[in-house]
Amino acid sequence: MNSQTSGGSPQQAVPTPIPLRPLGLVKNLIESLGLDITYLFDDLIFIEHNAFLLQMGADKGEEIAVWFNEESTPSDRPEMLLRLQEEGTTFGLIIQEKGTYSLSDNHNGDGVDIRFNALI
Repeated sequence: MNSQTSGGSPQQAVPTPIPLRPLGLVKNLIESLGLDITYLFDDLIFIEHNAFLLQMGADKGEEIAVWFNEESTPSDRPEMLLRLQEEGTTFGLIIQEKGTYSLSDNHNGDGVDIRFNALI
């Protein structure tokens, strides 16, 4: 039996909005690809092997940026991006390539600096 509204038409399921910084959904996405999250910092999600990192959107929870490590193999990036995008849709996420990043020791010696290079 279908649920009915007072007007006699079937009830429509209301989609659940994606929250800002949807870590649970991103974790499920990464695990579905056979990978693990290794570190979280603010809105950044570092992935094992450091080939790429993800950045959660500031305005829309479903928008996730992917940044590829400058040291990753450029020919491997399109396939990984496609896998992230295709699997991301099953979780209601929109994965967009934003550019590359590099890591270096900071001047204080107590951490790392991240430099982002946005796509033009």
